[in-house]
Amino acid sequence: MLADRTRWIRDKRERIELAQQQLRADFIAAVARSADIVWNVAHQDQPSTEDGNRRAREVFREADLYTWRYRVALSSPPEIVAGCEALLDALRRYRETVAAGERTGSTQYREARGGYFAAVAEAINVLRGSQGPLPFSIRQSVRRAGSSASDPAGR
Repeated sequence: MLADRTRWIRDKRERIELAQQQLRADFIAAVARSADIVWNVAHQDQPSTEDGNRRAREVFREADLYTWRYRVALSSPPEIVAGCEALLDALRRYRETVAAGERTGSTQYREARGGYFAAVAEAINVLRGSQGPLPFSIRQSVRRAGSSASDPAGR
C-alpha cells in the first residue's frame, strides 16, 4: 500500500509538471503568433497606414495573451511569471512601435524587434528551468516581405 501511495504521488507530480510545461509552451506559441502578425504588418504595410497600425494594436486581443498571462501566473513560480511578463513587455514595445507607424528599416523598429528576440531567448531559458538553456540560439529570422507566415525561416 505504501508503494502504491508513493507511485500515485509521483504520477500526480508528473501530470502536474506536464500540464505546466504544456501551458508554458502554449503561452510561448501564442506570443510567437502575435509577433508574426506584427512582423507581417511591418513588412506588408509599407508605408504605414491606419489599418495596419490598428491591426498591430489588435494582436494581444486576438491571441488572448492576457488570458494566457493569467493562466501562467496562477500555476507558476515567481521567476517564470517574471520571465513571461518581461516577454509580454517586449512584445508590447514591438507592437506599439509598429502601431505608431514605424516599419522595417527604421532604428526604432530594429531596436524593438531586437528587444523582443532577446526577451524570447531569456523567457525560454527561464521556462526551461532545470532542463538548462536551449542548445541553439534564438535569433531573428531573415524573411523577405511576402514570405509565408507559416514559414518563419522565410524559405
